[in-house]
Amino acid sequence: MTVRVGHIEFLNCFPLYHGLERRAAAGVSSPTEFELVRGVPTDLNRMLVSGTIDFGPISSIAYARNHGQLLLSRRLSISSRGAVDSIQLVARTPLEELTRVALTPKSATSVALLKTMLKLKYGLEPLYEELTTTPEEALVDSDAVLLIGDDGLQAMYFPTGGTTCHDLGRLWREWTGLPMVFAVWATRREYFAKHEAELIAVEGELVASIEASRGAKGEVVDSALGLWRFDKPCLDRYFEVLKYGFDTEYRRGLERFYELALEAGELVEAPELAFFGVEDAS
Repeated sequence: MTVRVGHIEFLNCFPLYHGLERRAAAGVSSPTEFELVRGVPTDLNRMLVSGTIDFGPISSIAYARNHGQLLLSRRLSISSRGAVDSIQLVARTPLEELTRVALTPKSATSVALLKTMLKLKYGLEPLYEELTTTPEEALVDSDAVLLIGDDGLQAMYFPTGGTTCHDLGRLWREWTGLPMVFAVWATRREYFAKHEAELIAVEGELVASIEASRGAKGEVVDSALGLWRFDKPCLDRYFEVLKYGFDTEYRRGLERFYELALEAGELVEAPELAFFGVEDAS
C-alpha cells in the first residue's frame, strides 16, 4: 500500500523534503511507500479529516477542533521558540489601534492565534475579513493584513512602505514565555488502527529526513537559493528559527495555546494531546 502524506509547498517544509531527496540519492529508501499530496495548511486540514490524505502537517488549531478523530505524531511539528519570520501581521497603525484586519485564507492556527492575542492581551476585537486581494490593496481599507508562509517572509524582507511587521511567534513568546506550535503532524484514528506499522515507518523516514537536513544545513540553503526570492542570510536565519521536534517544551506551548484559545472563544474545548505509537524511553 501507499501512504498519502500531506506536503506544504512553503519554504518552511523545504528542509524536510530536501532531506527526503538527499536520502534517496544516497540509496536510502523508506520501508513503506508513500506519496506527497500538495496543499496549503487549510487544504491539508480538510484533506486529513475527509480521508484524502492519511498523514500530514495540519494547523495545530485544526487538531483541537477535530481531536476526536485524530492522533498526533510524538516526533514532528512546525514550531518556533520566538520569531518565526514567516507569520507576519503587517500593520499601518499601532497594534493598540487596530479596527479592521484582513486574514489570510491559507492558515487556521495563525488566524486563531492572532484573534486570541488581540482579544486577551490587547483587549481588541477588530472587524475581521478574508484577504481576497493583494496585501497592498487590502491595506487601503484595512489597518492590518495577516500573512503566512512565503507571503509572510516576503512582507518581512520586502516591506510595504508605511507599515510595520509584527511576528506572531515573537509576540506569543513575549506573552507566554513558551514556544509556539503552528502545525502538528497527525493521522486519523481509524487509519492508524488499520495501518500502524506503515504509518510509523513513514513517520520514521520523515524524522530521519529532517535530521539529514539538519546535518547539512549549508547544502540545504544552497539548494534553496534561486527557488525563492530570498538571499542566503535570510535562508540561514529562517532554517535556524524553524523547529521540527515535539518534545515536552513544545507540548506545553501547544497546551497553553489551547487554553488561551478556549478563553478567547476560538475553541469550544481544550483537548488533551493524544499520540500514536509508543514514547521513546531513550
